[in-house]
Amino acid sequence: MARRKPKTTSLELFVTMVISLCVAIIILVIRLLLFLFDLITFYTSKYKSKSGNSFFKTYFNKGNYGEFKLYKKMIRLFPKERVFTNLYLEGHSTDETEIDVLAISPKGIYVLEMKNYSGYIYGSEKDKNWTQVFNRRRKYQFYNPLRQNYAHTKAVEQYLQIGVDQIHPAIVFSNSTKLQKITVSDQHIIIKLSELRRFVRKTERTESIKFNTEQMTRFAEKFILKENVSEEIKQRHINQVKQLAQLNQ
Repeated sequence: MARRKPKTTSLELFVTMVISLCVAIIILVIRLLLFLFDLITFYTSKYKSKSGNSFFKTYFNKGNYGEFKLYKKMIRLFPKERVFTNLYLEGHSTDETEIDVLAISPKGIYVLEMKNYSGYIYGSEKDKNWTQVFNRRRKYQFYNPLRQNYAHTKAVEQYLQIGVDQIHPAIVFSNSTKLQKITVSDQHIIIKLSELRRFVRKTERTESIKFNTEQMTRFAEKFILKENVSEEIKQRHINQVKQLAQLNQ
């Protein structure tokens, strides 16, 4: 004869409810602390003045928030005066090309494209578009970020009148992305946000000196002119990118 499961007592139910409530409160407190940390960092890091975006436009926009996280990582590695975000340089297919995050180092210029995505990513360096996959019914295509960042690299090369060997481009995905299905040659750098420090430290350790202090100061002065652009320029860039996407479909 099967034994009956013991009935849950009122005390056990009460304890379970209390534990669940405590866990919920702890999670809420942690999220609140992280929110406050982001709020403080947003202003003290000069991100607001550099990007031109408000805190809520940054915090509640997935793309903007990804760029903010990447910027925060980079100012821990380089002086904030040499780290820039939302730069608009003269483009090729569009009037301007937008660079997510850029940093000036004696070892070269870091040109970083942030993809704050989740799910599995499929693609190769030859594909026009890459694919983001959540399940069989949820698949999205996006423009090959290597091609996208190549345009950024060429824009920096032309704007500063420097060689391509003096630029370090990289594609940075969020930590929740699965990148097992990416096929590219070793010359392309595709990393997660958690791997950024290792990439920069390795580059700084192995690369030779490319710029002196005077050159870096001059570069910074030029990039200041290209950050925090008007909303008109930003919207024009968005419209042109949408038009290009429709033509390439």
